[in-house]
Amino acid sequence: MNKFIKKIKKSTYLLQIMTLMSGTLMAQIVSFGFIPILTRLYNPTEFGLYSLFFALATMIGMVSSGNYEQAIMLPKSDRDAQALVFLSILVTITIVVLLTVVLSVFYDFFLNYFENSSYLIWLLPISTLIIGLMQIFDAYSIRIEFYKKIATTKVIASFTTVTIQSISRYIFSLNGLVVGKVLSDISALLILVQFHIKKQTLQLKYLSKRRLGVNMKRHKNFPKYQSLSTLINSFSQNIPLLMFTSLFSPAIAGFYSLTYRAMQAPLLLVSSSTRAVFYQKASKMYSRGEDIYPLYLKTTLGLLKLFIAPLLIILIFGEDLFAFIFGQQWAESGLIAEIAIFWFLFSFISPPTTVMFNIYGLQQIRLIIQIVTLCFRVLAIYLGYYIYDSYIVSLVLFVIVGIVHNGGVMIYIYKKIENKRKKI
Repeated sequence: MNKFIKKIKKSTYLLQIMTLMSGTLMAQIVSFGFIPILTRLYNPTEFGLYSLFFALATMIGMVSSGNYEQAIMLPKSDRDAQALVFLSILVTITIVVLLTVVLSVFYDFFLNYFENSSYLIWLLPISTLIIGLMQIFDAYSIRIEFYKKIATTKVIASFTTVTIQSISRYIFSLNGLVVGKVLSDISALLILVQFHIKKQTLQLKYLSKRRLGVNMKRHKNFPKYQSLSTLINSFSQNIPLLMFTSLFSPAIAGFYSLTYRAMQAPLLLVSSSTRAVFYQKASKMYSRGEDIYPLYLKTTLGLLKLFIAPLLIILIFGEDLFAFIFGQQWAESGLIAEIAIFWFLFSFISPPTTVMFNIYGLQQIRLIIQIVTLCFRVLAIYLGYYIYDSYIVSLVLFVIVGIVHNGGVMIYIYKKIENKRKKI
């Protein structure tokens, strides 16, 4: 144990990961600790609507900046990085305004989809805006290595979410799950923005139309290819939730959403923190012409080793474990976890692979891969419904497609790294 602690202290890379991870750990402990309470306050249908709302908000929010925020890590000049921050904010605001117009025009359609909960329609642009801005300030905070502040913000947001979600059941006639998450996201964003203002990390005096234009053109592949790729990937990830709602029922979507939330909570503890620090570290190494292969292999294998224990536990005890923790009515979520565990495995170890597409400028290739994968995922779920009328069959086919996709992408990136390595 002492050797492990000394190793972390000596390694800046590991220390940065652990700093981000500590915040994520506390946030996930708070969030995960309240899930058994929330599953006894809200039924599967309410969880389904909550998950549907944030699936839509997240999908749009993730691309609302044109994915220019993913380019913030890349420039050598801090002034160019700051220009990308402001550019990302401008694009995000524009997209949210357009979203509001679309929701107004197709109001009746969305009202039916959200089961006549009109307030969800107008909360959607607000949530999308907050998610988009949060991504931007997170990316810039990581660039300037404000890891502790990001960690603190995550803890505060998590505590605010579960607190409001718990008490909202008795205060509002609205879906407290949605209201609690939106309010907590707003508070987290305000804390992070206030910190940047206090530290004066963003200097408007260096901003110019020319610098904005230069960076917009230089990183045009992000909105041109990466944003569509991100949207398709997010849509692919949420296909079960969206299609289970429309083909089967919101309750089935609720069972799936609990599985996804319960599994992602501990997994994101490691994978999201690792992804952020790996991206920052690998970007610098690539710009200096250094060999990324050892870092890539070390990070990917390290994630794989960490997943072995959760894999065995879910495979053996999944259904019983979910029934015990969340209540008997949620046992079906445990069955879903057992089926989807290998998809979660590949998702968990893939962060170093996915960011390499950005570093190598392979956004166009990734877009093609995502489009093909999306088509197969939609087909997989629809076949399970059309032929067997079974969401279980749909889920099994979806998982198979996910494993093939992630495995193939990892092989592709591995070969790319090997080829780059030979040229160094």
